[in-house]
Amino acid sequence: MIPSKAVTLPSRPFVIGTSGHIDHGKTTLVKALTGVDTDRWAEEKKRGITIDLGFAHYEDEKGNQMAFVDVPGHEKFIHNMLAGVSGMDAVLLVVAADEGVMPQTREHLNICNLLKIQTGLVALTRIDLVEEADMVELCREEVLELLEGTFLEGTPVIPVSTVTGEGLAELREELAKLSQKIQAPEIEKPFRLNVDRSFTVKGFGTVVTGTALSGELSQDEEVKQFPQLRSIRVRGLQTHGKAVQKVFAGQRVALNLAGIAKEEIQRGDQLAKADSLLTGYMLNASLTLLEDVSAPLKNRTRIRFHLGSHEVFGRIVLLEDEILSPGKTALVQFRLESLVSSRHGDRFIVRSYSPMFTLGGGMVIDPSPSKSRRVLHELPERLKRLHEGDENVRSAEVIYLQSVKGVIESEFTVRSGLSAKQSAKILQLLQSQQQVLCVDSFSKRYLHVKHVERIGQFLCKVLAMHHTKFPDREGMTRSELAGKLSLIFTEKEVEILLKYLVKVGTFLQNDQYFSLSNHQPHVSQSQEESFSRCLELIKKGGFQPLRRTRLLEELGLNEKDGVALLKSATFSKRLVRVADDLYYAPEKTTEILAGLRKYLQDNSNITVIQFKELLNISRKHAIDLLEYFDSQHLTIREENHRIPGTILTSNV
Repeated sequence: MIPSKAVTLPSRPFVIGTSGHIDHGKTTLVKALTGVDTDRWAEEKKRGITIDLGFAHYEDEKGNQMAFVDVPGHEKFIHNMLAGVSGMDAVLLVVAADEGVMPQTREHLNICNLLKIQTGLVALTRIDLVEEADMVELCREEVLELLEGTFLEGTPVIPVSTVTGEGLAELREELAKLSQKIQAPEIEKPFRLNVDRSFTVKGFGTVVTGTALSGELSQDEEVKQFPQLRSIRVRGLQTHGKAVQKVFAGQRVALNLAGIAKEEIQRGDQLAKADSLLTGYMLNASLTLLEDVSAPLKNRTRIRFHLGSHEVFGRIVLLEDEILSPGKTALVQFRLESLVSSRHGDRFIVRSYSPMFTLGGGMVIDPSPSKSRRVLHELPERLKRLHEGDENVRSAEVIYLQSVKGVIESEFTVRSGLSAKQSAKILQLLQSQQQVLCVDSFSKRYLHVKHVERIGQFLCKVLAMHHTKFPDREGMTRSELAGKLSLIFTEKEVEILLKYLVKVGTFLQNDQYFSLSNHQPHVSQSQEESFSRCLELIKKGGFQPLRRTRLLEELGLNEKDGVALLKSATFSKRLVRVADDLYYAPEKTTEILAGLRKYLQDNSNITVIQFKELLNISRKHAIDLLEYFDSQHLTIREENHRIPGTILTSNV
């Protein structure tokens, strides 16, 4: 058997960005590697400095594909550098051998470190300008010292010259190896892209570019523009300059968009699948202040917040102390002046408002915080668990922090940073552990059991008040109890909540009534005596009993006690409430219906006058009785007379 030769397959496409001080040769190096001059603007060529982001594609002889994002090195254009760095898989740190480490070398490295870029390389450029070889070695040692404790510690530092070509072959070799050090793209999550360019192509319309951060996207699919929440159809796709039917996470892509002008979508916007991001003016996050910041960060400091390619102004609210010292990490809340769209796990950079310099960066923990005051006092502790806990702990905290509003499954994936598949698995586990309750199997809305217990405590107070007010009643009906939750929950959700609370013993259900476990219906002797006198007076009135005001006068009861007595008797069905101020004994309404039924056997309808004369009662009593029978569908009004209703007809 002839042994087969090992075949080295091309790596997956990835994005590498340059970083470093101005005039250290980033753009020249990219051109030497790819043949593309990434300076696109006339002003850049005239001034000889990079002002905005530049882009180039490169494929080596082995088929390895990579996209370069060339960033400006001048301190005035750091905001442009930040717009490009968010989509990088790796970084090519460029340091001129004849100058060494400079201010923007440090700032760019700090930014990349804070954004948790996975890997990279260092190129020592302009070695042809260094007369003594020892100077290159000294520069290399300075760079190695700078890299200590960062994500680039231990990575190759390669001396190169774009003039002589020295070191370029070695650099290309190391670039090809980078894809092995990069985590697999998040294909299972929804598609997402930070827009870094928007322009018009004649004959095609609006085109935007960016790095696909997650998921996949096909031609003619719809995406949402965030934070505007506008739906847009993708008319065409390109990657590495070629038209394709589908693009994937990790690729630099160009999207041809239908029905939108280039002015309506700009750098800072995001394109993503619907419901895959949350939008708001507030974010809870973990923030690390750089060690080389000159002074502690004070509470409510105004800052520039950079998320993806988006820059917004805002203020930092420190959740644990009044100041944050350099080199320390703390939990914070950002109060922003413009809407931002994000999800759990997003990395961000914070810069000072004025003068502008990088303060630090961190990770979004809660992309749209609940405004519940109840969780505010325990917010730092909860956020720590949400930030540092494992998937189970984090997931439980996500649901807890949304208070009684709960979280639907599609929103849960955004708040937890998990994929849809992971979310379904975790939520099922939390349910089995009785940490959460699903109150709607259709929308898959989940509440933390601690908040379900709060709902139970609230309903217990409602029941206790009801028992005190109506001690003779068995309890509250489902509709009465559900009415107390109707502003927050649907009828179906209330049903599941009540069923759960009965199951865990929060309160009892007896047939159609809910009550506290220690409640025993009882009527006092004086109440029973009052009711007996009341019933006697009502019966004495025959078909025309006393109205409520006269009735209470005869009983010697004030209106409050009298109304309570009548309501209780109606609830227990010992009286029939015909109108607001008119009550009958049940047997008397039965007798009236029997007479009405007999009359309608011989006549097709009955008027108010005829009904009044039939019972020998006042017109007002007759009208009240007929309107009550109408409400019970015993009779149906047709102009000035009544005909038998469905229920009455079946007995006629």
